[in-house]
Amino acid sequence: MKALIVVLIASLVLYACSRTPQLKPNRTAELYFDQLAMTPATSEQDVKKIFSKIYADYKKGATEDNIRAIYAEKLYFNDTFKIIQNIDDLVNYMSHSAEQVNSTTVDVLDVIRGEHDYFIRWSMQIDTTISGKDIFSHSIGMTQLRFNEQGKVIFHQDFWDSSEAFFEHLPMMGRFVKKVKTML
Repeated sequence: MKALIVVLIASLVLYACSRTPQLKPNRTAELYFDQLAMTPATSEQDVKKIFSKIYADYKKGATEDNIRAIYAEKLYFNDTFKIIQNIDDLVNYMSHSAEQVNSTTVDVLDVIRGEHDYFIRWSMQIDTTISGKDIFSHSIGMTQLRFNEQGKVIFHQDFWDSSEAFFEHLPMMGRFVKKVKTML
């Protein structure tokens, strides 16, 4: 049993590392702070309206036109699954992600304006099918946004528990994730 757990942990680590080969696993926080330092302060925006254009109904909203209308050509985007730094990769990633779900809705619970950024507290519901298993997930999170002078998003950082919202629902991996969490 211990050997199986070691193999699963090693597999997860190798898989996670292979998803972002340009970054070392411990480099994510450094990149976040580096990007914040290089990104100018945000301009005044109707954040709830902008955020909702894509995320209120992600299945329908994550279109190429919507993504390009909201996000700048050069950007920093981290949704805890992937880090992206240009609009073309973001369009491909978000469009593909939207195709994988039956429905996704995000309700904006609160918008907070900081000195340089907006913070959006949200509730997300995902309905999807993975390996023939219907999965319904409900999670909460927060997104930090910074806009350029043209009103486009140049910095997007999500803060949410993707293990509870996503990984715990996956066949086989879900049991493993839950087990590890109970061991902590």
